[in-house]
Amino acid sequence: MTRPWTASPDLPWLDRTPQWVEAGHDEQRLRRAEKDIRWLRNIGLIGWFVVLRGHGYALGPTPVWAVHAAGVVYGLWAHREAGRTRNIRRTAVITTFGDPVLAGMICLFTGGIDSILYPFFYFTQMSVAIRFGVLESIGIACFNCFVTVLIFFAEPLYSGDAERDTWLTLTTQFFLLGFAGFMGAILADWAREHAQLILEHARSLRESGERYQAVLRRFAQVQEEERRNISGELHDRMSGHLFGLRHGLEQCMAGLDDRAALREKLLELEVTVRACNHDVRSIMNELRPTVLDELGFFEAASEHLARHSDIAPYRLSCRIDPRLRDWRSRQDAMLFRLLQEALLNIQKHAQASTVEVVLEPRLGQVVLSISDDGLGFDPDQVPIGHYGLMTMRERAEAAGGRLIVEAGAGRRGTRIEVRLPGSGS
Repeated sequence: MTRPWTASPDLPWLDRTPQWVEAGHDEQRLRRAEKDIRWLRNIGLIGWFVVLRGHGYALGPTPVWAVHAAGVVYGLWAHREAGRTRNIRRTAVITTFGDPVLAGMICLFTGGIDSILYPFFYFTQMSVAIRFGVLESIGIACFNCFVTVLIFFAEPLYSGDAERDTWLTLTTQFFLLGFAGFMGAILADWAREHAQLILEHARSLRESGERYQAVLRRFAQVQEEERRNISGELHDRMSGHLFGLRHGLEQCMAGLDDRAALREKLLELEVTVRACNHDVRSIMNELRPTVLDELGFFEAASEHLARHSDIAPYRLSCRIDPRLRDWRSRQDAMLFRLLQEALLNIQKHAQASTVEVVLEPRLGQVVLSISDDGLGFDPDQVPIGHYGLMTMRERAEAAGGRLIVEAGAGRRGTRIEVRLPGSGS
């Protein structure tokens, strides 16, 4: 049995996001983060200027203002690159190390690790957490500790005050940097987890849209097929009857003086009318069995299976639990269509010799299963353009039920099971 194509989310190739999609998403996220951080960096440089002027650092060719000028040039470069570069990851890596180096230089000339500007190191921790992940956050925390040690030992040489920074201050800054690194790692993990959830949600919406479009196309195709079938049935069955009626009426109107001949012709027309009426009822019954509305699924299925067994190229066995004789539900028509579709697929594709249909109550549900011993199929290798199984699945889910298909590559036979709520109405 060749399995019709379906966009069901239980297919393995839909359970994972392609690597190129994830890579593209990471690059977009990194570019967006880098563009946001560049404005924070610019605000920080302006803040440095205000703080330095407020603490009495006079403008002039001093190391403090030289570092600040270098920071402005660096900030302008980073701002420009974040907006235009194609290799955003390279720019992000440069700024990841450039920010703490710049902060370290300005702290070196403004009081060492006691500098009022030292908290900008924490900004570098958060910026890495936003752009990258947990390991990167831990790595930049270690790098910041290394820069802090350099400042600790280099600042007394610059200022000439050997007692200015103490080991207690260094230990405190290590603790704060470690705490900021830990916070950054938590933030990075949280951001990545939620980004993945958003990505999965977007993928799910995309797949739902594709399934919806496929269902619409399938329903339109089914509607056209049904119209074509009805048109063909009406032509094949009714055209002969109507021709006979018209021809007989023409003979009667032409004049049959012999009452016996007229009576014989009218009897022929009566037979034709009865045949026409029979065919109309047969077509109506095929479209929707009247017994389905009058007596329920049990009788409709029994009648259909009995009629189908006479024309099927396989041996059909049926087992319907007698407890379901009086079971009625709003899903009767849907379940009957699923039965018809399954038997039609088996007849067209399975090349089966035996088919078994079982309807039984099970654990508060009504279960319809159709099994065959014909050709199996690989659920992961489905020809594009086949919608039969997808239509069956959609019908079952729309009725609050579930469709289960048991098949596999190299396996003989297929089993389709439909489970519906057991409460009737």
